[in-house]
Amino acid sequence: MKTIIRYGLWVMAMMNLTSCELFFDTLPPKTIVYNLGFNFQDSTGNDLVKGIGLEDWIPSDIAMKDALSGTVNRDLYVLDIIVSEPCTNWDNEIYNAPARPGFEPDVNRPILTMHNNGDCYLNNSFSVPAEDCPEQKILTYNLKIDYVFGDDAVYEFITYWDVPKKYLPDNSKFAKCYRIEFDGNEIIPETPEDESRNYSATIILK
Repeated sequence: MKTIIRYGLWVMAMMNLTSCELFFDTLPPKTIVYNLGFNFQDSTGNDLVKGIGLEDWIPSDIAMKDALSGTVNRDLYVLDIIVSEPCTNWDNEIYNAPARPGFEPDVNRPILTMHNNGDCYLNNSFSVPAEDCPEQKILTYNLKIDYVFGDDAVYEFITYWDVPKKYLPDNSKFAKCYRIEFDGNEIIPETPEDESRNYSATIILK
């Protein structure tokens, strides 16, 4: 009887081990995500993002019939992101993941989405694989968007981040933005209740 019990326990242990191995084999690679959003206003409080052209849209989650969210038309802007730490999976010269067989670099160009929660925010979700890239303490966003700024100049936003030590169950970490520098000013972004959401800031353009 003892032999049968031992054998049964051994089988159960092997089954648990196998299921654990299968679970870990199916986990996605470790990724660090940097989520950031900007609302732009003029000196009188007018929302400069509202009405921007979208490639696709979905109804916003607020009770406004004309409130839209979606992907911003890529012909309306250029967004370049510069990492502060050299990274094998991000090329600061082309602002993109480097080319490799079977991969077209322009697939991974930074994009903007727009979300309307009463104010309209231009959002970007930037992620890099943790095994190929060090933690980025500073990200520089170079943004050209005539609809917002009224010209074709490139505007620089320097952002500072803390990266949590622990990964979530899906092998992701969501970095925390604690400071933004723009046009000689220091801006403290708003912290989202859900860490997977965007850190956000309102920028007043003079």
